Amino acid sequence: MSGALLAAAKGGFTDINPATIIWTWVSFGVTFFILSKVAWPMLARKMEERELRIAEGLKKAEEAEARARELAAKQEQIFEEARIQAQKFLAESRAMAENIKSEMINGAQQEIAELRERAKKEIALEQAKAVEDLKRATVELTLEASSRLLKRELRDEDHLRLAREVVEEVALRL
Repeated sequence: MSGALLAAAKGGFTDINPATIIWTWVSFGVTFFILSKVAWPMLARKMEERELRIAEGLKKAEEAEARARELAAKQEQIFEEARIQAQKFLAESRAMAENIKSEMINGAQQEIAELRERAKKEIALEQAKAVEDLKRATVELTLEASSRLLKRELRDEDHLRLAREVVEEVALRL
């Protein structure tokens, strides 16, 4: 056997054996036939299924992207509406604060005016009371002075007449 191997090994790479070529073509044809009837239809079906899944995935991705864009637009619109509403609320709050401030200022000014008016009335009353007290004191002093001057007791009519004269003179001087 080793001699047969040596003889076969002596053959070159370019030596063509027709039997080997025929068997190679026959085995290629049988393999091709089996693969074309069994494996390739199954592979083609799997490839088509995969292609359909990929196409469906791409379609769903496009739909999801469209929905995402739509949601982003809605979200932007909601943000814009919220911003407008916040600005409106701020403007209303500022206006309300300004109104309250004006009302408080007007109330304080009105209260101050009332206090001034009350103070003027009180001053006028106190002034009238002081004038009246001054008149009474003047009458008493006049009666006292006139009774000392006359060194006698005056009658009621004399008192009244003298008191009126003194009051009128003092009122003219004030």
